[in-house]
Amino acid sequence: MATDNDHGDHRINVHGATLTRRQFVKTGGALIVGFSLAGRSLWDKTTEAAAAGNNSLDATMASSWFEIHADNTILMRTGKVDFGQTTAHTAYKQIVAEELNVPFEAITAVVMGDTDRTPDGGFSAGFLEYGGANIRKAAAYTHQALLDLAASKLQVDKSQLSVKDGVVSGGGKKASYGELVQGQQLKLTIPVTGDLTNMFGLTVTGNPPVKPASQYTIVGKSYANTVTPSKVTGKEVWVTDVRLPNMLHGRVVHPKTLGSTLISVGELNKTRYPNAQVVVKGNLVGVVAPSEWEAIGASQQVAADTKWSEWKGLPGHTRLHAWLRENADWKTTPVSKSEKSRGDVGAALATASKTHSASYELPYMKHAPIGPTIAVADARSDGTVFIHTHNQNPQALRGQIALMLGTSIDNVVIRIYAGAGHYGRSNGGNAGAEDEAVILSKAVGRPVRVQWMRPDDLLWSTQSPPGISDIRLGWDANGKITGYQADHYMPAMQDDRLVGALIAGLPTPPPPDVRPEPGSISSTVNAIADPWIYDRVPNVAESGYGTFQLGQKASPLAIGLRDHSMRTPGQLQQNYPRELALSEAAALAGVDAIEFRLRQTDDQRLI
Repeated sequence: MATDNDHGDHRINVHGATLTRRQFVKTGGALIVGFSLAGRSLWDKTTEAAAAGNNSLDATMASSWFEIHADNTILMRTGKVDFGQTTAHTAYKQIVAEELNVPFEAITAVVMGDTDRTPDGGFSAGFLEYGGANIRKAAAYTHQALLDLAASKLQVDKSQLSVKDGVVSGGGKKASYGELVQGQQLKLTIPVTGDLTNMFGLTVTGNPPVKPASQYTIVGKSYANTVTPSKVTGKEVWVTDVRLPNMLHGRVVHPKTLGSTLISVGELNKTRYPNAQVVVKGNLVGVVAPSEWEAIGASQQVAADTKWSEWKGLPGHTRLHAWLRENADWKTTPVSKSEKSRGDVGAALATASKTHSASYELPYMKHAPIGPTIAVADARSDGTVFIHTHNQNPQALRGQIALMLGTSIDNVVIRIYAGAGHYGRSNGGNAGAEDEAVILSKAVGRPVRVQWMRPDDLLWSTQSPPGISDIRLGWDANGKITGYQADHYMPAMQDDRLVGALIAGLPTPPPPDVRPEPGSISSTVNAIADPWIYDRVPNVAESGYGTFQLGQKASPLAIGLRDHSMRTPGQLQQNYPRELALSEAAALAGVDAIEFRLRQTDDQRLI
């Protein structure tokens, strides 16, 4: 149904999205695809924001999913950030080209991750499962809007139209997408839900008609990766390459331990490092200088003379698992149970022909990329902050920096570049150096590039949490498991707090707790993530016991060992010991390890 509003806009309902023709233009033209959170229109919000004088760009453009231009080329935007797989430049382009019925090559530009130039936000895990669903629905809405435009222009019923290679045909007439938008400024507003700056970002809602998989002509085929040439020829701009005018280089003198507080700052030797400057914020000590080598030398000299309090609140690696068993609080957090639990495991183990009992211990594992974390921050005099980084969730980082500074998210812009991968480390918003670069830049009034040294990275970055699993299983004379019991113990694994802000005493999101804030997964609950695949086992009992991060409560800095997910969150700490137990049980049963597993499952993916 078409309607007109008070602005004189001509509006069309497109399966729940809204297509607006605002004005005619003499040349060019475009269809801009953005989103609305419900309530006031995106145009009205943008007008009010501009009147308020904040630093948000026109949301119609900044939140665009696609721009379809008069020359039939398409610009695609995604807030998801791929980490080397370049999925946005291959799979995402295929999904969009498929839904729009345009050639893969018609998508000539991809904008990825920049918070002022992309729409949806959210972490990059499940890049195709979540982000792919968003981009597909957005493209489907766009396709329907273009069909509505074509039906009006060609005077042909929408149901009689077909599209091939970006050209709509019907009733003996045809028009390219470019011709449909020629001379008009069109805006398609798509409905979404969610919070742009939390871990999950925005989700496109509704159910626009999508192309059946049986009609695919692009998805499933091989296309050249369009960003490969720039990387292999050295033309790609990596985060390590970013340089801004008047920029200083920075290094941070981190505390001696995860609980040490600052006693006194070492005096800078101005004879050796005449251009260096020391910055102190709470327990955070930083050094900046015009050259990187001077910043490194000066920071090492200052670090040698800086005094810290002693703190020995961690058990050390030799006593880690003993400490977890004897000292960790496993009672405050509710015990989780596997949805696959069933039967009477105790009775099954008591009557089994043979049983096996064992405990398995997994250590901490670092999210240590091949290159250290780097960020360039530009805290400007007008209150805006620009951060250049390599990050899995730039919109979440944007929210965290705004919280740290006590400012609006409209004043924070994150720009994304290629860099060293680190699975899971920054999916909650920060990789390590971003907030420290902001703190130093704000202190000196100039852009500052902070690069962590390897000791900084290994001591102060997050890690995948350790685990303990106590497993018992029994089997019958035919080598079929009759009962399986597993008790998994693991500290919280999602600490999204900015480490520099913590050290400096600035605001951060809360640490993992029994009841996390809405939109957060920072819980101490150890949910059973193990995908139980041995469906022939009649009696199963899996339980998850969670606790607080080591040192989190004892540290005077309230930091402790900050944990973060690493790939398949929680599954490694649960299914790895499970598979070890099964291999050991197979050996005790005198059965080949693969054959032993096949006897326990009907899952065709395994067989």
